[in-house]
Amino acid sequence: MIIDSHTHIREGKGQVKDFLKAMDANNIDMAIVHPIVPGSEDLGYSDNAFVGKLVKEYPDRLMGYACVVPTEEGACDELRRAVEEWGLRGLKLHPPLQNFSLLDPRVGPVIETCAELDLPILIHTGPIYSRTARLEYSDSTPIDSLAIRYPNAKFIIAHGNPFTLDPIMVAKHPNVYMDTTIVFSQWLNLFPQLGPAIYEFMRSDDRIMFGTDANPLRTHRFAENLEPLLKMDVSAERKEKLLCGNIKKLLKLA
Repeated sequence: MIIDSHTHIREGKGQVKDFLKAMDANNIDMAIVHPIVPGSEDLGYSDNAFVGKLVKEYPDRLMGYACVVPTEEGACDELRRAVEEWGLRGLKLHPPLQNFSLLDPRVGPVIETCAELDLPILIHTGPIYSRTARLEYSDSTPIDSLAIRYPNAKFIIAHGNPFTLDPIMVAKHPNVYMDTTIVFSQWLNLFPQLGPAIYEFMRSDDRIMFGTDANPLRTHRFAENLEPLLKMDVSAERKEKLLCGNIKKLLKLA
């Protein structure tokens, strides 16, 4: 089984049927769809209700995370509604697009709500090409402080970079995970021997998961992200955990 833990579908930005067809072509069984609020003309629009409706329409293929702006009033209430009304299974935060620092104290109540509801928190880190995004908020290292401050919360470093402190944070904290979306796979293409070394840096094979950032207009990302991982010189057991086992365990699907 293969679960893509990091994808997007947005209103008016391609067809869901093309997305599902590309999943089939790459033997991907399920995908987790992330909204990003607020939306924009260049990125498109995808809120919790939109993703919730997709999940209900395709329950055997799609799961969803919620997204809220944690510095806005009512963010915790909106998060609870997303879980209760739409069955969303985690929280996506995008500090560069949502224009906040992870160390802003206003973020705390949302993290505490996720800990209470046992929702993983996936946090965008690294490159973002949108003109309005604030790159100063794309640094992953504040996750280290959050992991210490909120030991009962679970944090996923999106776009985990093997040449930064990301794998060290995974090794350091039992509540920190990372996904392979875009960045990890790009480095593997350049340095195929990197895979086993990263597992040594992380000191774990239980907290890394496959993702692609694919969307209906960029379905090529399924293969681009998956193929370098399939070629990695690591055990079949580690690949199974990477491709589905770890995310299933994190979301209590098995």
